[in-house]
Order: sequence, then structure tokens, then C-alpha cells
Amino acid sequence: MSDESILFTYVAPFVGVLVVAVGIGAAVPGGYALIQEDITTCDQPTIAVEGAEETAERFNDTGPRKLPRLHYENLSEAERTAFDEALADPQGEARVAGAFPNGNAIRNGSIVVYEGERHYATVVAENPCFVAPELQFPLGVFAIIFGVIGILSPPIYRKLVELEERANVDERR
Repeated sequence: MSDESILFTYVAPFVGVLVVAVGIGAAVPGGYALIQEDITTCDQPTIAVEGAEETAERFNDTGPRKLPRLHYENLSEAERTAFDEALADPQGEARVAGAFPNGNAIRNGSIVVYEGERHYATVVAENPCFVAPELQFPLGVFAIIFGVIGILSPPIYRKLVELEERANVDERR
């Protein structure tokens, strides 16, 4: 078996499989980064709001430890909507879809005064968008194509050798 034959029979397909694996590893997250804003609500933090009774139990009616106090009326429209949804939700959670100017106060936990009652509110999930380099997806697809060519090199090589042998036989006649 010649060195050329070993190269095209074993080495090229092995390298091709490795390149396809790397290409898949690059193309999948790169492709997700391109479409994630269309299929998910990234960059919309999730807040949790406790009822007035749970807040009173948590702080034992002694008052919260220097937590900022926010009044419901001072929240942005998106914050008020999320607050209302969280109060109505069985788990007490909702996403803030829009402006979040009181985000820093709520992230660290704060008391929101709503209809004269205190409610503990905090951010439970940031839901950040996945960031990938712009060329990650196209380079991943290119690597997959290049790897497939490497994988298919043995049958291509055998076909070329067969054609060459036929040509040599025809020349001898």
C-alpha cells in the first residue's frame, strides 16, 4: 500500500470527521446567536414578587434590613406590568419586557409598596442574550463542508485510481 493510498484511505477521512465535529461545534451556537431574539425573550429579566403576607413573614414585621423602598406608581410601565403579572402568577414570577430603570434596586432585592402593602421583589434570572462572533456560523458551515469532502475522499480517490487504471489498459491496446 502506497503512502498516497494510506493518506486518502485513513488520514483524510479521520481529519474530515474532526473538522466536521469542530464545524458543528461552531455552527450550532453561531446559528442560535443569529436567531435567538426571534425565538426567545433574551435580555428580559425575570422578577419574583412575594405577597404581602410572605413579605411580613420574611422580615418578621421588624422591617427589612435597609432595602430600598419603591412605590408602585414610580415604577415604569414594563415594571408595573411585570409586577402585576408576578402577583397573579402562582410561582410569583414574570418577565420585564421593556424599560427597567429600577433594575439595580430590584436586582438586590427591594420593597415595593403597592396599595398600602409591602411586597418583596427581586430579580431571579437575568436571561442574557448569547453572544457569538459574526463569523462563527459561516465558518462553522464551511468547516462542515470541508470535513465532508475529507470524509468522502476515499471513494473519490478509488474512483480516480480506477479511471486511471482503465486509461492505462486502453492505452496498451
